[in-house]
Amino acid sequence: MADLPADHPVAVQVRTEVMLQLFGDFQEAADAALQATYRSDPIARFLRGRISARQLRVLVEGLPPDSAFHRAARENDWADGDWINRDTNSVLRVLLYTVESALSERRPPKPEFLPSPIDGRTVQDDVEAEYLAQQRAEMDDVAAGWFANN
Repeated sequence: MADLPADHPVAVQVRTEVMLQLFGDFQEAADAALQATYRSDPIARFLRGRISARQLRVLVEGLPPDSAFHRAARENDWADGDWINRDTNSVLRVLLYTVESALSERRPPKPEFLPSPIDGRTVQDDVEAEYLAQQRAEMDDVAAGWFANN
């Protein structure tokens, strides 16, 4: 590909496929994050052949953790500051509950914490759901073969 001119259709196609593989389902978020962070258009420079795939990957890896790309990949739009504020609020509520419990004769109600975008959902739940779906699909394949042959 090094012998092809930058505007050759094959070279453009290869660069486009590399870019799509690098960004996955988050092309728009990656474009916004790259332009906001680097004050230029790295994607346009990459597609024109002015920077390499390695350079584009390094730019993506250098994005701040609260960039649009990382928020899209995390499946929520909370920035690091939002999480820190929620955690600080939770710690303060627990401390207040502890002090109130120690100083009062009756037990105060347990503190209620602020909601988060992942409340009610854990990584373990997601993994178990994926595993059960895979098992169901495999059993459906077995059943289809069994009933087709009998």
